[in-house]
Amino acid sequence: MNVKTLRVLFTLAALGFTQASDARGQETFQSPSLIRLQQQVDAQAFEIDQLKQLLNEQQTATSLPFGIFPDDSDTDCTPGSIARIPLVIQQPVEVDCDGLLESGPSHQTIDFYSDFNKGFTIVPFDKQAHPFQLKICSWIQFRHHDFEQDITSWTDQSGTTRSVRHRNVFDIERARLVFKGYAVDERLTYFLQLDGDTDGSHTVDFMDYWWGWQLTENFRIQMGKRKVPGSRQWIMSARRTRFADRPMANDFFRPDRTVGIFGIGTIGERCQYQLMAGDGYRNANVPNSRSDDRFAFAASSYIDPWGDFGGQLVDFDHSCTPLVRIGHSFVYSKQTSDQRGVPLSEADFVRLSDGTRLTQTGAIGPGATVSNYDIYMYGIDAAIKYMGWSFDSEIYMRWIESLTADQPLPQSSLEQHGFYVEGGRFLIPKRLDANLRYSQVSGMFGNGLEYAVGFNWYPLSVPQVKVTFDITELDSSPLQSTPSDILVGDDGTLFRTQFQAEY
Repeated sequence: MNVKTLRVLFTLAALGFTQASDARGQETFQSPSLIRLQQQVDAQAFEIDQLKQLLNEQQTATSLPFGIFPDDSDTDCTPGSIARIPLVIQQPVEVDCDGLLESGPSHQTIDFYSDFNKGFTIVPFDKQAHPFQLKICSWIQFRHHDFEQDITSWTDQSGTTRSVRHRNVFDIERARLVFKGYAVDERLTYFLQLDGDTDGSHTVDFMDYWWGWQLTENFRIQMGKRKVPGSRQWIMSARRTRFADRPMANDFFRPDRTVGIFGIGTIGERCQYQLMAGDGYRNANVPNSRSDDRFAFAASSYIDPWGDFGGQLVDFDHSCTPLVRIGHSFVYSKQTSDQRGVPLSEADFVRLSDGTRLTQTGAIGPGATVSNYDIYMYGIDAAIKYMGWSFDSEIYMRWIESLTADQPLPQSSLEQHGFYVEGGRFLIPKRLDANLRYSQVSGMFGNGLEYAVGFNWYPLSVPQVKVTFDITELDSSPLQSTPSDILVGDDGTLFRTQFQAEY
């Protein structure tokens, strides 16, 4: 028996003697070697607990939604992906009056992570503990347009002669910054869109801003400022137009933005509708002192009978099956004034089919100024895309009733109508598409025509970056629209080149 074995036996005997003594309560003495052994056991137990805690943290971290993942919301033939990056913010805990840390950990952790999914987002891990989400996205349209006029002047219905000028300018037409998400409760959403452009005095405008509440799974309300839901291409984003901008007929008949209450709902999986009660037909940025005391009402709906049509007019994704959208829109607004013959600013948007402003003195009758009227607008639209081909069209009818002026008028109502048709095809999938357009506005005071041809080039094979070039032939334009670079009385050729980028 060697010395090492004797030491082990001696230690075991000492342990047994000590435990027996403790059991009988006859001996309380512990040897220094036993105390050191107990301390080592406690230290090892503490280290094991620390290792377990680190292991649990690593397992939790690996289960978090970080990395590259398929985009489940993308139902296209080739769905995209999203990238999620952790964002953990630590804040030091304040010390108490004695300079000591409060009870608990020395730092507080706010559990949010950053993501990029069609915009930069800050998303909570636990929506109930941290009910807040923010997405920031932006887009810009940088444009050059050159208008070569065929005439130097035109005379409106009141007998006023106006010049038609040559134009050749660079322009930032739309520079948008969007903040959206939810706060306080996941059902309480917000949306804020800022807009700046160089033909709008270089100022930044609160283009859209509203709060929304998800009442049911299929219906939500929004309260604030946004588009009046009338005309399909107007409701769609200006980023998704087939040419540099919307058709002439669309801009002539469509409403604008207003402040009001909006209801948005779905019926089944393929039908969507919008309802609105707001301040006016076209009274964006019109102060209350220049607005009337009557509301405007609007409704719009569409159905996608063969599947989700999506937000693109062109068939960028080369649809495997035909996709169709059919819809219609209706808007009613009563325009009144405080004094007959003195129209409010809200009523100044309507023009006759030759471009004369309806409220201009002499527009309807010699020396008469229209100040009150009722306006009804109805549009029906259809679109289809399949295997790189695409086509869309909309027909407009507008009735202006109960005309009232400071003098007798030769008629008390007007009727205007118009339409556009446009289509195109991708010559190189996801790279290059070519398009054609015809647009017309008609009425008892004349007709306005638009012919256009153009193409879109996607240099990165993604819809977020697009270069557009188009040529538009205008004949007696009744439209005044700086966003589309078409002015009233234009008769000639318009060239537009535009670079568009978004994130």
